[in-house]
Amino acid sequence: MKTEKIIVDTSVWIEYFKDTLHDSKFIEEGLNKGFVYVAGPIVTELLQGVKTKEEHIMLSQTIDAIPFLDCTYDDWTTAGSISFHLRKKGIIVPLTDIIIASVAIRNNAKICTFDQHFNQIPDVKLYKI
Repeated sequence: MKTEKIIVDTSVWIEYFKDTLHDSKFIEEGLNKGFVYVAGPIVTELLQGVKTKEEHIMLSQTIDAIPFLDCTYDDWTTAGSISFHLRKKGIIVPLTDIIIASVAIRNNAKICTFDQHFNQIPDVKLYKI
């Protein structure tokens, strides 16, 4: 695999951690070779979704090992523009998905997700597993 950046979205991480992802080799290879990334909203969604304090501690201690793409001021303004244009068309996409898309666009990264919202965001490149 070439040195592309792939942001793995919350929906894929959930399946990975539940051990129900049909191709977990992709995640493991991406972590080993450094082409799998997370962004802030993904970290937050994962941490808020754990069920126990023990899971929260374990996830908090391991998630920082995944390469992280920072969110910049420009990402927030891009997200605002994307959301504005989508809403003008009657399309409502969660802000978390729009900011993840903005980070991906700026970093020329693909998004690996099961979430159909990303299909509605212009200029987003998706990675299918």
